[in-house]
Amino acid sequence: MKICGVIPAFNNESTIDTVVKETKHYIERVIVVDDGSTDKTADIAGDAGAHVIRIPTNRGKGNALRVSFRYALDHDCDAIITLDADLQHDPSEIPKFLEHHRIFQSKIIIGNRLGHKEKIPRVRYVPNRIGTCLYSLLIGQPVEDSQCGFRLYDREIMQNIYILNDGFEAEADVLLRAGKRGYKIGFVPIKTIYFMDGRHRSYYRPVKDTFHISINYLKNLFWKDR
Repeated sequence: MKICGVIPAFNNESTIDTVVKETKHYIERVIVVDDGSTDKTADIAGDAGAHVIRIPTNRGKGNALRVSFRYALDHDCDAIITLDADLQHDPSEIPKFLEHHRIFQSKIIIGNRLGHKEKIPRVRYVPNRIGTCLYSLLIGQPVEDSQCGFRLYDREIMQNIYILNDGFEAEADVLLRAGKRGYKIGFVPIKTIYFMDGRHRSYYRPVKDTFHISINYLKNLFWKDR
């Protein structure tokens, strides 16, 4: 398979070098989508061996995924693996996704962090837990972790599920619409990593982004598939 590693990044100059180099141990082609960073993220990523796609202004996680889907399709990739630029996702766990895809042929594979719920901030755990239950009901498949961004997207998903949202809700929307269309969704257990020393540079806004994800869920609940 031709796999591409995708790392959306925004002002991650302190960690991007490590993420790129460790990802390249498992995936030869690594793409960093620099989402309007104002620091040296793009330059450091390029020096570390990544192909850098620069977006002039910050657009959000969904737009970065849309750009990466288009790049992967244009370069005949069979699948991409997305992971965060702040070391919250351990690249050494990439083989789990590749092996799961080889055996089960799931079209989306998501890292499941909820096996160690005590390590997840409560403001993040509660919405995620509610989401896993609601998403499971809506798509008719068990959902173990609805929000983790450490994922494998098969080419079939990239071709047939267009990303409609620019923000964090895009990942939830892709999951919901793919599930409603009957695409097989798989999960692999991963480490639960949250740094308390400032290395974890998440731009997820618990209240605002959870609200957007909730609205997106309601759209998928009452609207026909898009």
